[in-house]
Amino acid sequence: MKLIDRYMYFDLKKWGEIMNMPKYDDLVKAWKSEKKQMIEQTSEDRIYRWNPDCMYKIYENTGKVITDNNPYVNLADIEEFDLVIENEPYPVAPPPMSKGKSKKKSRGAKFFGVMHKEITGDPMYYMKDQMISMERINNEAKGINIPEPNEEKEKDLFKLKKEIFEYAKSLGFASVGVTKVDRRYVSMGVDDEVIFDTMILLGYEMPKDVMEHYPNPKGELGAFGAYTGCARNVHKVADFIRLKGYDCRARGWDGSIKYPPHAVNAGLGNYSTYGVCVTPEAGTRLKYCSVLIDAELPLDQPKDFNIEEFCSRCRMCQKSCPSHSIPKEEKKYKGAIKRQTRFSTCLELMTTAKECLKCVRVCPFSMIGYDQCMESLPQYYMYNLEGDELNKEYLVSQKEGEHNE
Repeated sequence: MKLIDRYMYFDLKKWGEIMNMPKYDDLVKAWKSEKKQMIEQTSEDRIYRWNPDCMYKIYENTGKVITDNNPYVNLADIEEFDLVIENEPYPVAPPPMSKGKSKKKSRGAKFFGVMHKEITGDPMYYMKDQMISMERINNEAKGINIPEPNEEKEKDLFKLKKEIFEYAKSLGFASVGVTKVDRRYVSMGVDDEVIFDTMILLGYEMPKDVMEHYPNPKGELGAFGAYTGCARNVHKVADFIRLKGYDCRARGWDGSIKYPPHAVNAGLGNYSTYGVCVTPEAGTRLKYCSVLIDAELPLDQPKDFNIEEFCSRCRMCQKSCPSHSIPKEEKKYKGAIKRQTRFSTCLELMTTAKECLKCVRVCPFSMIGYDQCMESLPQYYMYNLEGDELNKEYLVSQKEGEHNE
């Protein structure tokens, strides 16, 4: 076909569509109306997200005010943080185990399959339950096969929260808290799945006796064991909530929501040297999942556990990291003051060194205990645990190494 004939063929084929195209001014008017509606439906804490179906979408971000006013998150420049996240939202990390629609296993997944077979005798020992759970999470996020909540609601939200906590802890979730979702820590492309803004964080523990076998784990793995604990139990918590009359959605452990800042916002602990949440219950021996609930549960408040004071003097994780993925000093990164871990080299050792977990294994909070760590701190570094008002006489009377009985 000649070039001019191809143009004529295109013109004839598309002419009907072109004649029916809306006017440019009408498109602009429609967009401005949509934008106005999104702004009117959100507060000043709104967040802008790029969206392939339009210029962007605007979402309410109720968790922003908690993070912005939380001194333990160390946001040095909120305006910079907002702009960076708007322009460069967090990706889903670590990367998924399969690639694209073909579901072909990634190279990392092949390492894990062999590792799991050698340690447990079954290459799918952990992954089968994770895959089943994640399929249900993804289906429910799309509105598929969502169980209906009980018609009779538990109206006492304090009682509801207490019952949820007790049930979750009976399943092995050692760390449980409630906060609001801060969408700045929601990965790109996931916003529409976050339909409720109250988050119940669920931290599943890596048992200390399992960790003590590393670097040569026997019979069980720490991280994959905790991820699988999340997989096996997060839907049980969600279904328990539905029995109490409330709609909810289980969320996984896949990195689509960044849990450490939410855990700090929920008062579960403080940041560790390498950026995860250290808790009094288990140190860093936790992997998180969550349930988003359509209820205004009483929120837990951020709290200073003096963990930062201890970590600044310890830094064993940074000193002993085999891949040097943890920097020595804090620096400004995306508007926050932090030690930003290098994910690529960390994930490499997670893959090639049987989960590695050196940072967890050398952490005194994880392997010795919170109380013993606090006892080792000079008393004047623990002053913020004593009360809210400054007592100069108390401070100058305490010598290093002295502790209250």
